[in-house]
Amino acid sequence: MRQFLSLATLGCVLFSVALAQEAAKEPARSGPPALADRIRAYREAIAKRDLATLDDVWADDYTFTNPHGAFLTKKQRLENARSGHTQVEPVASEDQDVRVYGDTAVVTGRLTLKGKYSGKEASGQYRSINVWVNQGGRWRLVANQLTPIAKH
Repeated sequence: MRQFLSLATLGCVLFSVALAQEAAKEPARSGPPALADRIRAYREAIAKRDLATLDDVWADDYTFTNPHGAFLTKKQRLENARSGHTQVEPVASEDQDVRVYGDTAVVTGRLTLKGKYSGKEASGQYRSINVWVNQGGRWRLVANQLTPIAKH
């Protein structure tokens, strides 16, 4: 009987380890509704140059690497939007993938932009990565980057 309990215990432990490993490999693929709402609000705000919404969506330590490789802070991005140096038409992401890891989400995708960043033309196709963190019950964007898709 003792051997049976030990084998049963071992089986339970191995099953638990296998489940934990599987869960670690595959994070949640769709974000919570609150995150989807924030992503939508962000996209609308960037196109409308809605500074109040952008200020709320971007975390205080937010950073952005624009399509030209420039690294900007929240303050710099807000000033670019305020002055008109950043202007983009509404954007819809293609192939969007949302991976949630607790209070952090990584959103990747492909998009076509029409507009300018930091006063420079930026129309074209890009890969994007956005890092969101749930801070006090609100999803906030802490970092994002746009990388031009190479033309073959």
